[in-house]
Amino acid sequence: MIKLATHDVCTGCGACAFKCPKQCISMEKDAIGQIYPLIDSTNCVECHSCEKVCPILSKPVSYKSRKAYAAWSNDVEERRTSASGGIAIEMYKYAVSIGWFAVGAVQNKDFSVSHTMVSSLEELIAFKNSKYVFSDAYSVFPKIRSVLKDKKKVLFIGLPCQVAAFRKLFRDDENLLLVEVVCHGTTPFSYLRQHIDMLSKQAGKTVSRMSFRDPDTHTYTFTFTLYGEDGKRFYAKRTKDGDTYQFGYHWAISYRENCYHCSFAQPERIADITIADYHGLGLCNPCDFDSKKVSLILENTDKGHLFVNELIACKCIHTEQRPMEEPFKGEPQLRHPSLKSKYRLLFEEQIALKNGDFEKAIILPLQKFNRKQKVESICLFPSKIIKRFVKVMLKRINHNLIR
Repeated sequence: MIKLATHDVCTGCGACAFKCPKQCISMEKDAIGQIYPLIDSTNCVECHSCEKVCPILSKPVSYKSRKAYAAWSNDVEERRTSASGGIAIEMYKYAVSIGWFAVGAVQNKDFSVSHTMVSSLEELIAFKNSKYVFSDAYSVFPKIRSVLKDKKKVLFIGLPCQVAAFRKLFRDDENLLLVEVVCHGTTPFSYLRQHIDMLSKQAGKTVSRMSFRDPDTHTYTFTFTLYGEDGKRFYAKRTKDGDTYQFGYHWAISYRENCYHCSFAQPERIADITIADYHGLGLCNPCDFDSKKVSLILENTDKGHLFVNELIACKCIHTEQRPMEEPFKGEPQLRHPSLKSKYRLLFEEQIALKNGDFEKAIILPLQKFNRKQKVESICLFPSKIIKRFVKVMLKRINHNLIR
């Protein structure tokens, strides 16, 4: 009998469905919109190919990172419009310029996200910026298999769980370079769709474009924005302003269940190269630049080392080597998965009670969170006054000593 990964750890990567020789596995939504494999047992011959290729049931080889860099694009506009330092887009541009195929996540017309393969510089713009929602990488598996069969080179950038699926499917193919983006978790697409529909209805507007980290409001503010058919922005809110989707995402409340048990959120990495926002910059050694719009690069394999060196040599990016332990101190996701909070546990209850209605389910966790924040701010208020008073007095004392 076939036993796939259980729902609490299945990432929805789709490797099992792609590998099935009888095509009896399909990727289907559950009651709250999460994607899981479904087996049609009438056609199954129990060859166990699906079990063997599953990166959860049989984890691929992982690597200890060798070098850490703080980095950013040398193209000012690319850096401004990218989520952090613009390293991903520079990797794509360089790969395509030397004849590689590039695979990245694009937002579809309905705002769902899927991976696609391109080979021209013009097509790369769709890969830019963060997409905080579940992405379908399995639809691109056949194209990658075909390209690799022709001995063509491919750069793939995606989430660690997706990279793990590629490792299992295509082994360590010399023509495939795997880059992972450090991930905190993914939210089911149904939640995003509901959120957009609600805001669209409230504003009486048809949404033509959206962004999780809009460059026009600075990507480091994590502002969720919506634009109408006239091209004008009609909604812009951050987590602290009360945007429910951003609250659910950035406080690790609305992820897929497997994200809280992620076996790839650890110091040993699955990909050739790891990239992320550089959290913890300056923790081990001081630096003479601002941490905003700075990316982290971790070299994990020989293949990754060579590619990063080529990027540096062609002056696509600026890099500064950092202490190896620094990013691991600053980024919890390089040590362990996102942790479940009491708000997550409450959301689990609510999403089941509300039959998958995200907006109704998130209300109670958000209310309780806001209440706690208010209490904490009131408690901290006296200490803030004392600190301010001490600071003023020290300035006066120093001024008098100088005189």
